Amino acid sequence: VARSAGYVVRVNSPDFLYKDADLTVHAEMYRVLGREPGIPVPVVVGMETDTGVLGEAFFVMERIEGRVPGDTPPFHTTGWVHDLAPGDRAVLWRNAVEVMARLHQVDPAKVAFLDRPRLGPDGLRQDLAHWFDVASWVARGRTDPVIAAAERWLRAHVPPTHVTALAWGDSRLPNLMFHGLDVAAVFDWDMVCLARAESDLAWWMVMDYSSTESIDVERLPGIGSPAQTVRRWQELVGRDAANLDFHLVYASYRLAVIMRRLGDLYGATGAMAPETIEELRTNNFGQQYLVQILDLPHPHPVTMTWPGLEI
Repeated sequence: VARSAGYVVRVNSPDFLYKDADLTVHAEMYRVLGREPGIPVPVVVGMETDTGVLGEAFFVMERIEGRVPGDTPPFHTTGWVHDLAPGDRAVLWRNAVEVMARLHQVDPAKVAFLDRPRLGPDGLRQDLAHWFDVASWVARGRTDPVIAAAERWLRAHVPPTHVTALAWGDSRLPNLMFHGLDVAAVFDWDMVCLARAESDLAWWMVMDYSSTESIDVERLPGIGSPAQTVRRWQELVGRDAANLDFHLVYASYRLAVIMRRLGDLYGATGAMAPETIEELRTNNFGQQYLVQILDLPHPHPVTMTWPGLEI
C-alpha cells in the first residue's frame, strides 16, 4: 500500500449523527486491525482527548493514498469505478468481500472494548438494546408506527443462539479505499459492534439495493449482487450465513432510525427543503423496506421497491 508523508486528523463532532459516538473506538479499531493480516487500515499516530487543543477530542493517522467508490451520486452511475472495465470491477468487488470476510474472523477477545454486558448477554442482544435506545433518543416522544412495529417484531424474533463476534457496522464499498484494485484501507467504525457477521451482510445488501434496484439504477457488470456477495462470503469463511431474514429487518430498522435522525439534523440547519426533510422523517427507504418486508400498513407511497433475496 502506498502511503504519503502526510497525515489525517479525525476530530470529534459535538452534534453527531450517532448517539454516544466514541472517537476512541475508531482509534482502537485501527490499532487492533493494524495487527491483523490482510485487513489494511491507517496507522494511528496518536490520540488526544483534551478538548482544549482543538476544541474537541481527535486522533491523527498516517495518510493513505487511494480512491474511494462514490456514495452520492452512487458509483454505479458515475466516477472511477463506473469507468473501470467489467473484469476489473469484478476483481475490486472480490477483493472487498475477501477483506470483509477476514474482518469477521478476527478473535472477538481482541476487541473486548466493544463488549457491553450491561446491555445484554451477547453481542447481538447488546446491539439490539443499543439501537432500541437510539430509536427512542431520535424519536424525542414522536411515534413512528413503522419503526415501532419493526421493534416489536425484532424483539419477538431474536435468534435463540447466543453469539458474540465482530461486525464492521457500516459495511459497504464506499467505506473502503482502493489502491488500484486492491483494498488499501477499511474505514468507518461508527456502528462497529459484536452482533456477528450476518449483521454486516444484511447491511451490505440494504445499502447495495438502495443505490441500485430500489432506485432503478442498473448494477455495474462485475459488481456482485447481494446474493453473490453472500455466496462468496460463505465460500471464504466456510459456513452458511444464518438468520438473514432477521438481520435484513434489523438492518432496515437501523437505516430507518438513522435517516430519521438525518431529517432532524438537516431540519435544524435548513439545508434541505421541508418536504425532503419530512420524507426523511416519515417515509425514508429504511421505513419503506420495513413496510414491504413485514407487510405493514403505511400511509405514504412506496417508491423504493424491496427486491428480496434468494441465495
